[in-house]
Amino acid sequence: MPKTVSVTEAQSKLSSLVQWANQAQDGVVVERRGRPAAAIISYEDFEELIRLRKLEQKRQALKALRELRTRVQARVQATGLTAEEAYRLAGMGEEVIQDTLEKDKALAEN
Repeated sequence: MPKTVSVTEAQSKLSSLVQWANQAQDGVVVERRGRPAAAIISYEDFEELIRLRKLEQKRQALKALRELRTRVQARVQATGLTAEEAYRLAGMGEEVIQDTLEKDKALAEN
């Protein structure tokens, strides 16, 4: 269970709170006016948080690309455009278009 301290207490006991966060492998919640404002966590936990954030950003980007691919494929079917033309209309750069076309082809083969 995380320890909870006020901003004033955190200022006066920062060193011991950092030590506690590392040794107890638990965080310290710093409150301002009775509301959580920040946290003190071990550097190991911070690195894990950053790793998870990056993973989530990649997941969101892949989701957006899959949605774009679905829209492009629907537009291709509805208009008779080639996939390359549809990707170009979607504003993708030439290198990305070629890479995406290769991946589309590989997906279709599987």
